Amino acid sequence: MSADNVTNTLIGDAGYISRDALLQLVGSADPVDLRGAAKAVRDQAYGSLVTFSPKVFVPLTQLCRDVCHYCTFSKAPKHGPAYLPVEAVVEIATQGARNGCHEVLFTLGDKPELRYKKARQGLEKLGQQSTIDYLVHCAAMVVEKTGMLPHVNPGVLEMDDLKRLRKVAVSGGLMLESTSVRLTERGGPHFGSPDKAPELRLATLARAGELAFPFTTGILIGIGETRTERVDALFAIRELHNRYGHIQEVIVQNFRAKARTAMANAPEPSLDELTWTIAIARLILGPKMSIQAPPNLSPGEL
Repeated sequence: MSADNVTNTLIGDAGYISRDALLQLVGSADPVDLRGAAKAVRDQAYGSLVTFSPKVFVPLTQLCRDVCHYCTFSKAPKHGPAYLPVEAVVEIATQGARNGCHEVLFTLGDKPELRYKKARQGLEKLGQQSTIDYLVHCAAMVVEKTGMLPHVNPGVLEMDDLKRLRKVAVSGGLMLESTSVRLTERGGPHFGSPDKAPELRLATLARAGELAFPFTTGILIGIGETRTERVDALFAIRELHNRYGHIQEVIVQNFRAKARTAMANAPEPSLDELTWTIAIARLILGPKMSIQAPPNLSPGEL
C-alpha cells in the first residue's frame, strides 16, 4: 500500500487508523511506505520541526524494589547514600537554571523502602514516611527556591499520592513499556518486578488522566516483545489519551544491552526495527502527539 493510500485511510477514520487496518497494513506494506505514510501524518501538525526542553536530572534515589533485567539506573544499597539531600537537589536545580534549563526531571526507583532497610533508615533521617513524601517535599523546594519546573517519574502510584504530586509538579512520567503480561513471567525481563505489571501501570496512567495531570509515557522495544505487542501497547496509550487528553509525549525507546545486567548479551533492536516502530507510533497516535526516540540511544544514527 502506498503512503497516499495509508493517509487516506487515516483521514477516513477521523484522523486515526484502526487496529485492524494497521495490522493489515503491517502485514502487507513495504516498510518504506510505512515511513512515508508516517511522515505525511506528522507533517499535518509538525512539519520538520523538532522541539526540546532543556532540563537537568535529579536522581533522587537509585534504590528500587524492582529487578528489571536490563536496568543500570538502579543500584545496590552499598553504592552511595539512599537519597540525595534536599540541599543537593536545590543546588542541581540552581545550576540548571543558570545554564538555561527550564525543567527539573526527578528520577527515582519504585518504592525502595518496601525492600531495603537502608531506604527506610534514610527516610527516617529525612523526617519522611515514604519516597513519595520526600519527592513532594523536594519538588516544592525546587519551585520555591529556583522557580524551575518539576517533572516527576514516580513509578506506580495510587490516587492520593498523584494528587499530592499534581500540586508541586507541572508534569509526570511513567513508561508503560509493554502491555505484555508474558514479559513478567519467569524468564522474562520483568520477572520479579511487581511494579512492571501492565495493569498497574495502565491504572496509574488512568488516574493521572482523571486528575488532568500531564504525563509522558512510552514503550521499550527489543526486550522480547513482538511487533503485535508493541502495537497493542501503543493503542492502549492512544485509548488513554482519547479518554483524558493528558498524554503530552510518547517515547519509543530502544533497548541497549548493558554490562553487568542479566540481559548484557541480549540482541539489540536494529535501526530499521526502531524506525519501523516510530512510524507505527505516528500512524497510531496521529499528527498532533509528540513522539520522542531518545537520540542518545542511537549514537551516530541521526
